[in-house]
Amino acid sequence: MLLHLNGPSGVGKSTLARAHAARHPGTLVCDIDELRSWVSGWEEDFVGTGEAVRATALAMLTAYLGTGRDVVLPQLIVTPAQVERFEAAAAAAGATYVGVVLDVAPDVLLPRLHGRTRTPVTDVVARIIEERGGDDLVLEGRLQLLDLARRHGWDVVDATGCDAALVALSDLVAARR
Repeated sequence: MLLHLNGPSGVGKSTLARAHAARHPGTLVCDIDELRSWVSGWEEDFVGTGEAVRATALAMLTAYLGTGRDVVLPQLIVTPAQVERFEAAAAAAGATYVGVVLDVAPDVLLPRLHGRTRTPVTDVVARIIEERGGDDLVLEGRLQLLDLARRHGWDVVDATGCDAALVALSDLVAARR
């Protein structure tokens, strides 16, 4: 199964992906933002590096799914054509694709986004968000994701509390097996 945790920046995708994988041994966490940071010069070409790394991640997760194991993908994707690439990768490996949008209320999201632990990746993401519209961009993206979930029939999971979100994710995974 490919469990795609989609959601706005700061919602907790990576945190929940790692926690979910810890509860399901053998699950690969395919964090594209982390993979991106392995490429020299990624800070200056975040978008271009992301596209190259996304193709690499697709190959990697397809191969891993082909072993019969699960992958959790914490990745913000708003473009339906990009989502289709991951759905096709899961299908090519004979796996199920489960798309989930993680959500929290705006008054939770923005403080969480601004208060997250600083890393080279989060620093670059914060800079790009600020350059492209700041909090308004994040809130607009949140609405786009909720619309995407509705159109694709994905579940929306409240990520306000980590433990409750993990239970909801486990229930979704169990229901799709």
